[in-house]
Amino acid sequence: SLGFRDGEDRILVNCHAGCSFEEITAAAGIKASDLFHGNGTNGHNGKPQIVETYPYRDESGTLLFEAVRFSPKGFRQRRPDGNGGWEWSLKGVRRVLYRLPDLQGKGIAYIPEGEKDADRLWELGIPATCNSMGAGKWREEYTEQLKAAGIENVVIVPDKDGPGETHGIAVARSCFKAGLQIKILHLPGLEEHGDFSDW
Repeated sequence: SLGFRDGEDRILVNCHAGCSFEEITAAAGIKASDLFHGNGTNGHNGKPQIVETYPYRDESGTLLFEAVRFSPKGFRQRRPDGNGGWEWSLKGVRRVLYRLPDLQGKGIAYIPEGEKDADRLWELGIPATCNSMGAGKWREEYTEQLKAAGIENVVIVPDKDGPGETHGIAVARSCFKAGLQIKILHLPGLEEHGDFSDW
């Protein structure tokens, strides 16, 4: 169930059985930095640097966890440890949609593949969300969260690649089954592997 391929700056891994990145590296007996070309070095003492954090909050605005983007490009998830620090694991943490409090009562939500694209849509005044950990990680509970927020119409904006298309269809099926109105938006002129922000 484990897939991997060589990316621009690192080895990309994906467990189709749902294992987290941390579980994969632990089972392989390696550190996350071992997957980066050049052992994760980028001129900062040999360590990947955090370049963006995306907070995931519940309906009331309580921070549950963050998706963290690194340079060289990579993602991990962390949760508050209750002592002002972070635990790099989501074990036992409720999973919620990105910007869930902002969706309440909006009626419509655009669903791109990642947080960067969701934020870009909000900058344009368009309500948007996504699930953590990218393509292939949609859960039925996310669909229920959309319904509970008052979302009736969903516009899915997939990345232009195989995983993006597969993910878009999975989200559409889940939402359609729950009675939501669905559109899948293929952006005109988008190059292969492109996303909404590229467009």
